Amino acid sequence: MSRDEYRKKIDRVDGKIQELLEERFTLSKKIGTQKFQKGLPVKDGLRETAILGRISGRFGEEIREIYRLILQKSREIQKFAYFLTGKNLAHSFSPLVYEIFGLSNYGLFETDDFREVLGKDFRAINVTNPHKRSAYLACTQLSEEARKTGTVNLMVRAGEGFFGDNTDYHGFLALLDHYGIVPQGKKFLVIGNGASARTVFHSLKERGAAAVQIIARNTKSADEAKLGEYRKFSDFEFVVNATPYGNYPENALEPLFPLQDFRNLEGAIDLNYNPALTPLLREAKSCGAKTADGLYMLVAQAARNLARFGFSPEISISEVYREMRLHRANIVLIGMPHSGKSTLGKALSEVLGKEFVDIDQRLEARGRDLGSLYPDVEAFRKEEAEETIRHAKGWNQVIACGGGIVLNPEAIAHLQGNGVLVFLDASLDELLARLDGTRPLIQSEEDLVRTYRERINLYRRHADITVKTGTEIKEITEKIYEYFGN
Repeated sequence: MSRDEYRKKIDRVDGKIQELLEERFTLSKKIGTQKFQKGLPVKDGLRETAILGRISGRFGEEIREIYRLILQKSREIQKFAYFLTGKNLAHSFSPLVYEIFGLSNYGLFETDDFREVLGKDFRAINVTNPHKRSAYLACTQLSEEARKTGTVNLMVRAGEGFFGDNTDYHGFLALLDHYGIVPQGKKFLVIGNGASARTVFHSLKERGAAAVQIIARNTKSADEAKLGEYRKFSDFEFVVNATPYGNYPENALEPLFPLQDFRNLEGAIDLNYNPALTPLLREAKSCGAKTADGLYMLVAQAARNLARFGFSPEISISEVYREMRLHRANIVLIGMPHSGKSTLGKALSEVLGKEFVDIDQRLEARGRDLGSLYPDVEAFRKEEAEETIRHAKGWNQVIACGGGIVLNPEAIAHLQGNGVLVFLDASLDELLARLDGTRPLIQSEEDLVRTYRERINLYRRHADITVKTGTEIKEITEKIYEYFGN
């Protein structure tokens, strides 16, 4: 065997080693999270001794030396000097935001008791509901924004005490700038009366808003209005949601109140970021108003936090925001049967690094596909809609939908939550040429033509991006990237 052939073999082995190391470090980090949450030490000497003791063979000592470095690096990624604390954090995007910025060992610590947090060994932490007020009271030094709002979402060790800041304040101002929203002289109706609402209230006042009215289900002061009194403020130009309503996994579709009566409505802001299209923003969009979700605020406040950490990222807020928008998005493929959604979906999932979900295949695996349920088409449509909605509530997927899903408004509404709908447009002639009699509802040319005419305008209406069948995968991905670049 020649030297080049040996090197090719080594390259293949290196590829396998790299893949296995990625898997090992990922598992180590998950174990580190469990150790952190249970207050266990990072180093487990007995475990490391056992691992090194299992190594043998001709190159045993060399491999042990390599493993000592692996174990050292594993310990490093299990340390959480920075983390987010609060309740219900399992689906937080924060760790990924910090990872893209370049801070990899950022953890999550769920607790009902904030005193647990203060016993942890950390350099700095972020705080979310319901602990922002407790964090404020625990700090010995405070920023001007924290004092103004009575809220802390960032605690940094400072000598024997803690410095507290409200970086959500800066994040919200950055969101206003990003979307070109100028509060000066405008009236804002803010839904909610918690820590986030206080941050929004003072931020808008700083920017010269003519009026900022708090409205909530349960009022705390005479200055606040009851949710049912929203019509009193129908001359306001902006509505801001500072509550968790509509957030994942609830993914509600109906807004807390309609916006049609807001005769001067210019825009709506929702501090929630998952899904992207919240009930408030869906309602505002239907009224032709400007919409802004909370993802840019999340990224901007993280950048502010990093500065407080003493960390200087090499990537900009706009670049991280673009990456996070792409991560959050489901690429949803719609189109006629025989248009090639499954084939395209598999290819896109590999290129974009997203999970591939084929709704027809998922139903078939459960014995709930049209072939199994036929002729009970109504039962199939119900199963199809339920399966589609279940996946639509997630993120970072490529979803190949059944051809008839556009007939279900509820399913389409959920798909639009985090979805970019891509219509794979096959001409009628192309579809007729692919007709093979395998679809129970499309057995003949007449069936196909009738179905095509019934659905074509729905595909076109719901599509964010339209591509012709046969378009190169590179061109399709460029269209998707261009969409997120806007």
